[in-house]
Amino acid sequence: MNKLKLQSHQKTYREEDLVVNVKDLGPEVKAGDVIEIYHPEDDLPRLLLKIPSTLTDINLQKDTISIEQSIAATFQLRNYKDVIVNTVEPKAVALELVELTFKDQYLGRSDMWRLKMHMVNSVVYLNKKIEFCSGSIRTQVYEMWAQGGKVACGVVTENTKVVYRSSTSMVYLFIQMSSEMWDFDLYGDLYFEKAVSGFLSELFAKWKKESSNHDVTIVLFSRTYYKATSIDEFPTYMRECLQEDYRGRFYEDFYRVAVQNERYDDWSATLTHLRRMFNNYLPSVLQHHHQPGVTVPEAVNSSASQGNFLEVLNISLNVFEKHYLDRSFDRTGQVSVVVTPGVGVFEVDRELTNITKQRIIDNGVGSDLVCVGEQPLHAVPLLKFHNKKGGVNADDYSMPHTWINLSFYSSKKKIGYGTFIPRIKLPPEKPKSSRRERPDCLASAPCMKPALQDTALPNSIFDYDSYDAQVFKLPSSHNNKAYRSLQRPTTRKKAPQGHPPSSSMQPITRVSLHRKLSDPDLYSGVEQISSSLVPMGSGMGSVIDKSPAINIPARITENKMYSQSFGALNVEGAVDMQLETIP
Repeated sequence: MNKLKLQSHQKTYREEDLVVNVKDLGPEVKAGDVIEIYHPEDDLPRLLLKIPSTLTDINLQKDTISIEQSIAATFQLRNYKDVIVNTVEPKAVALELVELTFKDQYLGRSDMWRLKMHMVNSVVYLNKKIEFCSGSIRTQVYEMWAQGGKVACGVVTENTKVVYRSSTSMVYLFIQMSSEMWDFDLYGDLYFEKAVSGFLSELFAKWKKESSNHDVTIVLFSRTYYKATSIDEFPTYMRECLQEDYRGRFYEDFYRVAVQNERYDDWSATLTHLRRMFNNYLPSVLQHHHQPGVTVPEAVNSSASQGNFLEVLNISLNVFEKHYLDRSFDRTGQVSVVVTPGVGVFEVDRELTNITKQRIIDNGVGSDLVCVGEQPLHAVPLLKFHNKKGGVNADDYSMPHTWINLSFYSSKKKIGYGTFIPRIKLPPEKPKSSRRERPDCLASAPCMKPALQDTALPNSIFDYDSYDAQVFKLPSSHNNKAYRSLQRPTTRKKAPQGHPPSSSMQPITRVSLHRKLSDPDLYSGVEQISSSLVPMGSGMGSVIDKSPAINIPARITENKMYSQSFGALNVEGAVDMQLETIP
């Protein structure tokens, strides 16, 4: 461990990133070793640099180290402060993956391989600029990964993977105008608004932030089905445009180019143009062949799963596979992005799928599928195969994870005024300590302690019984002998202690209903409850009065407690019924 004084220098003074007298680091340190530099009092990422072997004319004071100014600012190293300098083993700081970005130049595969071999056994750090072939190839370090996480610097080895990302490439954006585009999402927005005002708007904003300048082509596409059983039902001028699927349905694919090979710094005007095209797209497609005096079968826009997904990928491949003709030397990379309102499930032809997969792999074209719909519970992307001869087989499918990158876009906005209003109102949940266990059978009632008061519901200002009675009120025709009514017991005043008991009064069993949900869901023990309710004398009313608002079937198959209302959730499992004996 060596403690040195830190200084910084500019590129105009010395081209090396590190200037140090090797003798100040100890006799075991030599040129080519990797050292780490950090302030002892800071908990920040440590800077790794390699001692250059071409250090001459070192005009530094003793125990002083100098670092290039931009590097010191990146790692927050302060001038004229003490730093700790240690040597480290290259294997301990080896990188697993390095991402390099470049723009306004063309890099072939051979150039990328030569640059990677040039970087082996070198130290890279965040935002480091790497030049190769006398500055003809210029790249910058964007991200580094080691031991499963992002790091600020490291050593490139032969096993390090190098990823190149071009900021100036050819991008084809395909927007699927299927029938779901006119549906609403969970936030009340059209899926087209979610795709354009959401995904595309954020994508263009990120391009501007990263200083990307791509050649962009935007195409709207869809498939239209015609309700016809024979080709003779179509006019003559339409027959050459029609195709027939495996179900015998006639269809036609439409493509409309919105933007072609454009480079913009501000894409807001393009988004406005897409919104205008959306208003006229569906009528222009469905009525494309309409002419005065000509009868055309009814046209219907297809769903996302039955659309022309693979066809648009092949359209972009027709352009990308000829990239060596009339080569643009300021563009590198081709990518196709399909924005769909679906969920990543498509019904496709097996032969066309094999051809598309082979072309994408051979040409090295990136294919991204962005779904603005809700993510399903099953694995996607999912391609369901069909053949024109054999139809659809439920077990014939493919999951193209190797050649299609799937992403789901979700809106980040939150509606502050949107609140969920349930159909039914549930009483507040009782604390666990106050819940009483339900008796296994009615015979165990004498073993329970008598309650001093009737508590039908927890403390609440809302009358749940009245609410449920209005919601679940049955027609008057149901009030017959086959039905019995059940109502919450009325609260009775406690009789004075000196009042003599009536001679006709016998010990009776009183039912105390402790509800965890609502009253009308009681489909349990009605016969036993009704038989145990004996009217009390001496001016005291009955324990339970009949109410015509709620009718409960008297037929019970099992002696169990259930809560089965019309759409109510059985949260608590059952209604607690406690039998209490009154002396």
